[in-house]
Amino acid sequence: MQQLSHTLAKVKRLIEERQETQALSTIQEVLGEYFGTNITDLLETPANVFIQQFKREDLKPEELGLLADFLDVLGTVTDDARDRRVIWEKVILLYDTLEREHKIISFAHIARKSAILAQLDSES
Repeated sequence: MQQLSHTLAKVKRLIEERQETQALSTIQEVLGEYFGTNITDLLETPANVFIQQFKREDLKPEELGLLADFLDVLGTVTDDARDRRVIWEKVILLYDTLEREHKIISFAHIARKSAILAQLDSES
């Protein structure tokens, strides 16, 4: 968990330093090695199948939260509006799963969910 948190901080730092290519590469690495998925699968997998995949893997709430955070960062560096929408919809789905099934409510997630929804509404 701690290593994933450090990697997420590294990715955010890379983005701040305008090194999006390296940040994207690190995100792809984490998605593949830790979560067993990739960006193409994330974009093509329907939401219900996506969430069932991680339920079957029995990820801990902390892992789901970190997955949501990595996907959120991925959404921010994605140029294609359609891809960004798909990614952010899955972030919201993960936040909802954490709230409903794990009873974990985070003010950071609530605030971020509101910001994502506002951004998605403005892009519609």
